Amino acid sequence: MIVIEIKGGEITARKASMRDICEAVYTLTMIIPPGKTTSYSSIARLLKIHPRIVAYCLSINKHPVIIPCHRVVYSDGGIGGFSLGGSHVKKKLLSLEGVEFLDGHVKEDYIMDLESSILTDLLPALKGEAFGCKTS
Repeated sequence: MIVIEIKGGEITARKASMRDICEAVYTLTMIIPPGKTTSYSSIARLLKIHPRIVAYCLSINKHPVIIPCHRVVYSDGGIGGFSLGGSHVKKKLLSLEGVEFLDGHVKEDYIMDLESSILTDLLPALKGEAFGCKTS
């Protein structure tokens, strides 16, 4: 991952640090709506990193209320770990948000592909006047 910075009108590019990568993971995690989940792999594909790096970043999340890491699960719907009390707490939080389970796994209807969601929902919302442009 490359980080592009603009300081004093000068543009620089550098290799992303682990902190930069975790910040990107946290940003993507914050767009998962309540009642939905995504997978470690889905976030990893967007950032071109290994899913274990996503899991690592979420395991060191210092703000689990703001950054809802409980909404990230295995691609097969398995719960995965949760640093604030284990997988049973993670499952309880997801249940409170309306996520349903089948045989201990998140039902497929509650797992979103973050990449396709960004392309179909988020990017069109950001077009046009959000950037000070008018579209015809």
